[in-house]
Amino acid sequence: MKKVDYKLDTLRVLSMFLVIVIHVANYYCRAFSQISSLSYFGAVIFNAIARVSVPIFFMISGALLLSKEYDEKKNFQRIKKMIITLTIFTIVYLLWDKFYMHKEFTNYIGLLTSPERSMLWFMYAIIAIYIALPFIKCMTDNMNEKLDKSFIVLWMLFNGVVYLLNLFVDLDVKYLVPILSGTYYLGYFIAGYLIYKYKDVIASKKNNILWIIVLVLSLTATIGFTYVRSLDFNRYYDNFLAYRSIFVILSSLSIFLLIYFNLPNKKIKLVSFVSPYSFGVYLVHGIILNFLMEDILSYIKINSFIGIPICVIILSIFSVIVVALLKKVPVLKKYI
Repeated sequence: MKKVDYKLDTLRVLSMFLVIVIHVANYYCRAFSQISSLSYFGAVIFNAIARVSVPIFFMISGALLLSKEYDEKKNFQRIKKMIITLTIFTIVYLLWDKFYMHKEFTNYIGLLTSPERSMLWFMYAIIAIYIALPFIKCMTDNMNEKLDKSFIVLWMLFNGVVYLLNLFVDLDVKYLVPILSGTYYLGYFIAGYLIYKYKDVIASKKNNILWIIVLVLSLTATIGFTYVRSLDFNRYYDNFLAYRSIFVILSSLSIFLLIYFNLPNKKIKLVSFVSPYSFGVYLVHGIILNFLMEDILSYIKINSFIGIPICVIILSIFSVIVVALLKKVPVLKKYI
């Protein structure tokens, strides 16, 4: 019987909640001029901590897909399912934004390359990875330990460090290094696989102090630079919160390592209950978010240190309920 890795399930559920934290915190961050500096600072803290969510999703996918034999038929079905899911929820959000949010959308051809809702960008990126999966798999299968280490270092250099330098000095990089830069999320995907591949070697609590130091320093840098630059520009400055920032890369890797190698591989009832709904929650929570933040709560009047946790709890509960109900619909259940 195949052994279940419950730790990846825990990471998946944590990422689901943290995605919600980002989107609630963004409401506060975008209200920069309407809220106090303390409330804005709180929103930046929540936002910076939660930025590990999407990278963790990519790392989980890499760990699961690259550690097993490539199956062309299954991968085709995976791509087909994701495209159908993306199509369904693009239509749902187009209708929601038109009739509830009263937003006009005209660039329908553009939907082929970019999402109607920014939160759906992950779908475009993961579909792209699935399409390239046989080539990625062939590459990673033929990499030795030296190449594995080199990939991680060079990926962080040509993505994370170059991106950071570009925030201070316009590097105007015209010629990206193939594989190592450009598609920065591929790095997370492969990093997840490499952590999984070397889990028996890495599994030592002696490294915990190092990972905690890296996590604290990278989060402090993200929070500090974001807050100070926002004050300098007198607006929400989110460049340091980008997933390709070296600080976000380091915090994502360190939190993944800390959780994966310190949690016991045991079934947790709450995690097991929520895990099947995690993808669906990602898809539907945007609608509930709009309703909650736009019409129910006067969030601007509530300090972010209090408002964000309350909104996240409410949003999470209702999103899980909605997904649980949708999963009872025969046509929809396989796509959420």
